[in-house]
Amino acid sequence: MSKRPNERTVTVGALPIQLASAGSGPPLIYLHGAFGYLGWPEFLNELAERFTVYAPLHPGFGESGDADEFDDLLDLTLFHLDLLDELGLESPDVVGHFFGAMMAAELAAIAGNRVNRLVLTAPMGLWLEEHPGIDYFAAAPDKLRSILFADADSDTALRWLPDPESDEQRHLQRIERTRSLATIAKFMWPIPDKGLKKRLHRIDHPTLVVVAEQDQLVAPAYGNAFADRIQGAEIATIAGAGHLCHLERPGRYGTQLGRFLAN
Repeated sequence: MSKRPNERTVTVGALPIQLASAGSGPPLIYLHGAFGYLGWPEFLNELAERFTVYAPLHPGFGESGDADEFDDLLDLTLFHLDLLDELGLESPDVVGHFFGAMMAAELAAIAGNRVNRLVLTAPMGLWLEEHPGIDYFAAAPDKLRSILFADADSDTALRWLPDPESDEQRHLQRIERTRSLATIAKFMWPIPDKGLKKRLHRIDHPTLVVVAEQDQLVAPAYGNAFADRIQGAEIATIAGAGHLCHLERPGRYGTQLGRFLAN
């Protein structure tokens, strides 16, 4: 059954945060990646059948406040702990994608008692010289779909990243992308290795690392690097998918999450 998420704004400290939530059951929080939340995707709808799902927009995205007050990654990690407090979540399952996966791993490493199970999808936070990936900060807007999806011309890719229909829409998209990438760059540029590799050994939660077979930003080797550093971590590969594997192959992605979270 389709669920329509509840959209609201919560205030964490003095910062407004846009939040979508749906479902019932144990709490699960989803932390989106560098390209935003993009709406309520199918896999969250499926999770909402068994969990109360919370999907906040990071500072610097959408209608959430700016990230100006954060000096470093530790500030942002502590902010997410404050967000959990504001939502009344003691130790939710945490699912993260890309930048959101890095935040999820930081939360689990620094405040392990606040996380139950962990799903890291196309995670960043490490750096492998032999797998630099495409520089998404420099990518032209008209190239994004081919970078983020294995099949850029599929109905799915066109639905999630449609071409702008007017100059005004193109202008608004550029403004939003500039703002969001400036936020991400603050914590990931020039390389995303900010010391997480020194902390991953602290994670002792059940962890699933998910990689996409055709990810041009995060090579599957990064998934192996995370799994090697987290005791007992499982790894799963989504075939026929690019970086936004949770949108491009929601059935395959949802199957992996469902299997892991059922244990």
